[in-house]
Parts: sequence; C-alpha cells; structure tokens
Amino acid sequence: DYPCLIGLVFGPLSLVILGFVFFKPEKLALFVPSLLFFSISNSIGNSNPAFPVIFMELAALLLWIRGFFKNHKALKITALVLVYIIPLLFSLRLGWNIFAAQLFDIIQIILITFSIIFILYEYLKTQSPKDKVLNIADYPETTERDAKWLELVQQGTKYEAIAIDYELTLGTVQNRLNKIYHILETGDRIGFLSIYSNAKIVFQK
Repeated sequence: DYPCLIGLVFGPLSLVILGFVFFKPEKLALFVPSLLFFSISNSIGNSNPAFPVIFMELAALLLWIRGFFKNHKALKITALVLVYIIPLLFSLRLGWNIFAAQLFDIIQIILITFSIIFILYEYLKTQSPKDKVLNIADYPETTERDAKWLELVQQGTKYEAIAIDYELTLGTVQNRLNKIYHILETGDRIGFLSIYSNAKIVFQK
C-alpha cells in the first residue's frame, strides 16, 4: 500500500543520509524531507496519530536549528502545519468520531512536547552564560580581520558588501568565510548564526 511504498523509498534514503550526517553533523537538515514524507504517509495510512506528529516535530526542530524560521516566521509555520493537516483530513473517511479522537490525541502529544521543550529551554537558559564571547584568536589560522567579518555576518551584511568594503573579490570573501566556519565547526553561515548570533566576537591573544 501507499505508506509501505513510501517507507521502502525513504527508509533506505534516510540510512544514506544518516551515514553522511555522521561525518558532517552540520548537515542534519538533510533529514527534513524524509521526516516530512514519513509524517504525511503515516497520517494517511496509520491509525496511530503519534508517529506523524513526532516526525513533523522533528522536522520543525531541525528547521528551527538551521534558522529556517528567522524570516517570515508566521507564514512558514502556517505552511508547515498545512502540510500535516491536509493529509490528516484523510482520516475523515473513517468517520467524525475517529477523526475527533485522533485530533484530541494529536493536541495532547503537541502540548506534552511543547511542555518538555519549554522546561528544557528554561533550564538550559539558566545554565548558559548570559554574555557569550567568541574569541577568534583561540582558533588556529585566524586573524583580527576574520573577527570583523564575522561581526558583519552577525549584522546581516551581504558577502558582496564585505568584498566591496575590503576591495576583494566575492569569491575570496566566500572562500575565507567558509574556511572560518569550518574552523569553528559550524558548517556554514546558517550554522554559525544559529550558535553565535548573539555572541560578542573578539580577537584577543
């Protein structure tokens, strides 16, 4: 049937992605398409509402980590909810009573999940330092200019603008920043901002 077919396709695909992410953990967002398809397929063919909700929550969490919701947040959250609600309506074919029961279960799962996330968030907030400082000088092969560039990235400055200000080519700026992201083990610009968006960046030897 349909859910089994989806599982046969995206199950092995997820294993391939898992192997890739093992060596490049900053690419966790690659799991998002598989999680969304698992959520949709389970909402169509699975009477247990827990699985599609959990898959959708994991996809949303990975997107949030990668900074997907920073811009146009309301629109993107609405689109993500619709992606799940539309296939959920397939359960109406089983009758209103079953649909209402599943909807009630889904609401409970979401409330429990958000309660756990809220508790963990508040705990981590109290444990983490209020003023995070990123000292670029602590990392090898870095310069004071690198720190200034990262500050510009924090402020949302385009690479093109950085290249013009420093009279360099766009490729030179991109290559250097990509190398810095690799040194910091953040993967890319989005990964850097998700970790150090509010950090104070300094260069102190």
